[in-house]
Amino acid sequence: MVASSFIGLFIGYYLDKWLGTSPWMTLIWLGFGIASGFRNIFILTRRAMRELEQEEEQDQKDDGPD
Repeated sequence: MVASSFIGLFIGYYLDKWLGTSPWMTLIWLGFGIASGFRNIFILTRRAMRELEQEEEQDQKDDGPD
C-alpha cells in the first residue's frame, strides 16, 4: 500500500513540475495511488479468506464422521 501511494505521489509531482499544474496532478495521482493500495489490500484479504475457508473444508473432510 505504501509503495503504490509513493508511486502515485511521485508521478503527480513530476507531472506538476512538467505541466505547471501544481498541486492538482499530485493530488489526483496520490488519490490513484491510495486507491490502488486499498485495492491490493482487498484482493490479498479476499485471497487469504478463501484459502482459510478451503483449509477448514479440508479439515472437516479429513475429520469426517467416525
